[in-house]
Amino acid sequence: MTDDEIAPFHGPPRPDGGLLHAAAGQLHEMFGVHRQLDHVLQESAKRVGGVEFESIFNPISRAAIAATPRIDAINHDQAFLASSPMSAAETETALGLLEILHGEFSTPNVDAFVEFTNREKFFERLADGQSFIFVGSHLEFQDVGFNVGYLTRAAQLRGFDRLDTRTTLMIGRLLGYLEVMGLNVIDDILRKVASVLKTFPVSGGEAVNEGDITDEDLNRRVRAFRKRQNARTRSEFMNLMTSNHGHIVIEAGSGSRDAKDAHGFVVMEPFAAGTREDLYLAARAGAAIYPIFGDYGNREEPSIVEFGPEIRHLASPSHAHALGEMIAGMGNRARGAASQRHPEVSRFRIPIRYGSYEQ
Repeated sequence: MTDDEIAPFHGPPRPDGGLLHAAAGQLHEMFGVHRQLDHVLQESAKRVGGVEFESIFNPISRAAIAATPRIDAINHDQAFLASSPMSAAETETALGLLEILHGEFSTPNVDAFVEFTNREKFFERLADGQSFIFVGSHLEFQDVGFNVGYLTRAAQLRGFDRLDTRTTLMIGRLLGYLEVMGLNVIDDILRKVASVLKTFPVSGGEAVNEGDITDEDLNRRVRAFRKRQNARTRSEFMNLMTSNHGHIVIEAGSGSRDAKDAHGFVVMEPFAAGTREDLYLAARAGAAIYPIFGDYGNREEPSIVEFGPEIRHLASPSHAHALGEMIAGMGNRARGAASQRHPEVSRFRIPIRYGSYEQ
């Protein structure tokens, strides 16, 4: 960081008022950052919607935001949140949302992950120290959570009762401002089955998410704070990728939910620069990358889960866009096949394309 970027964290030069005066000023500046982020993220949380389905989310209450101590899910000073299962029953409650939201279709979703993990000898390689990244489509906000939930179900069938110690979700901080059935999305659901790395996505699109929060919405101090926190997230991510203990990172490719264009076609948000750099560095560190297309339905409509080939090398960060193109292609083929089996499901007839980007 330059001196100019560091300045917002320490404040401008002050008259000699003693350490107490300086500390009070720094606290005021930091809490001001939190308040501004609370405002923009809570406003975004109120506007969350679905591409294919009604949103299952509600914004958290003002009381939750004002609570002392601040809950981890919206504590902006924390980048990495360790998993927090208090009991097997609590973890099962979080995973039980799969059956609640998908009904009878949850079983074939589990089967898809079981078939993949058996074919790729996934859990054996994980136990041997191999690290993996799942990068995929993001049709709905909950898709990444469904990926980790069904992977955990597959792990349970192989005798892994604590996959949470190996799995990390890389997600946007907006999820901390949302709840499902009265449960906070990060603290009460995701952290019961995985660790969490919180990022500030920087891509944009029509969907409501952190990518819609532009620099014009944030003052200089908050922009610098966001930059520093994202650097911390990158550092934690590389710690996982260079560990001799096998890890799984599951992320949405852009940090932004996919949208629809003027024709009603699904447009995958192009992978953000941070995502592309993460994938490139992870591959260099020896991680295996799996593209995944997760088109999750509800209790009335079936899901589609497709896995792409294992990727072990990227020539540069920009080549990560090829993974996005691959996922869109997988999605179109899978939707085409599903539309033959389920002609009554309209979303299977909607094309998917990867969004525009510059090399």
